[in-house]
Amino acid sequence: MNAYEYLLSPEWQIEMHLISCYIRMLDYCQEAGTSAIDTAVLEERLRQAVSASITKDTSAWGVSYITKPSQFFNPKRSVFYEDNKEIADYEADFIVRTQLDDGSWDIPWSWGDYPDAWAISKNWWQGHAIISNLLFLKGMGKLGF
Repeated sequence: MNAYEYLLSPEWQIEMHLISCYIRMLDYCQEAGTSAIDTAVLEERLRQAVSASITKDTSAWGVSYITKPSQFFNPKRSVFYEDNKEIADYEADFIVRTQLDDGSWDIPWSWGDYPDAWAISKNWWQGHAIISNLLFLKGMGKLGF
């Protein structure tokens, strides 16, 4: 079974990391103009999956490893924005509200079984968060550049 068939199958499990891969596949297929798969069907399935996987309980956002809109789309022109407009706009405000004085953001998870590795990796994750958050804010029209 190929990736497209798996996505359409009843066995497919909605999982945030896998959804991101399928979104990239959709982008590549649309860019290439392929007719090998039905991109409209792929897009609709992903719209459902994105909406279903975003953590709506915002009280968990600052304290848990959860799924936010920015993991799936960035600019407002994304096909995933309209279905998730309210929560995406909330995330943009959340990002602004939670920025630390040094310009970074807290990482709300850890690798409890690997404290030494986490001490190093947390810095890398903070760098990733800075770039991701600023790109999301830019895509949401919250930055002046």
